[in-house]
Amino acid sequence: MFKIIRNSFKITNSYIVIATPLILFSLFSSIYIILSSGGNALSLTITAILFFLMLGAFLSGWLFMIKKAVTNPEEENKDRLIFEFPAGVGEYFLSILGLIVITVFVSVSLTILIALAGKKIIGNAGISYNQLSNAIASVESMKIFLSSLTPEQLSKLKAWNLLMLFGMIFNYFILMFYAPVLFFKDKNPFKAFFINIKDTFGRKIFKNIFLYILIFIIYTILSILTALFGGNIFIHFILTLINFYYASFTGILIFNYYYSNYAKIGSQVDAKV
Repeated sequence: MFKIIRNSFKITNSYIVIATPLILFSLFSSIYIILSSGGNALSLTITAILFFLMLGAFLSGWLFMIKKAVTNPEEENKDRLIFEFPAGVGEYFLSILGLIVITVFVSVSLTILIALAGKKIIGNAGISYNQLSNAIASVESMKIFLSSLTPEQLSKLKAWNLLMLFGMIFNYFILMFYAPVLFFKDKNPFKAFFINIKDTFGRKIFKNIFLYILIFIIYTILSILTALFGGNIFIHFILTLINFYYASFTGILIFNYYYSNYAKIGSQVDAKV
């Protein structure tokens, strides 16, 4: 495991160009959403569809670059990896669109199941949507909101928060290897999803859990630091760069881990492993 982590750091540092499409997509997508916000239902629908296609194009090209970096770590001219981006879009665009749709469907379905389970196990906390919306407007409004709740409501609210947190953690965990399966074993997003489930909960489940916990802890620490120092422009800029680096490293780590443990047999890729 630690050998794979060290190797993933090495690949990330060697192929730092992998962060370029991520940075550019984050920039352009943010500008696009800001400029396209507002308008009627038709314009918002068109905006959502175009963003969906943009996301599919980005992920298919970017993840293909990661696959190439993982399978060819000793490539001499590493900066040329950026030219693999269009090839990835051409080869995996439709597969990635399918992956996005299935991911959204699974996430929404799991959220509904968790909500139904919460209503049955925890019960209604007696808090309306408008109350929650007003509470998150500022720190002061949140303090006022919390002080207005009864001990029973506070207890149920904590239980709901824990339930949703564990649901989110479980959701991300079962989808962790979805993209690597698509790129290493099967381009069919439906088949890839079930292979992902089989491999995730297979004989190496404890190693998979350890990998996920490691990624989650580091992500949580970075999120807390970003929230704490968001007001300092210089520190916020540094943390933004670190977050882009970490996102690139995480993609390479997951692909490298999956490639080493589930796909690579000697120097070949076995689609049946």
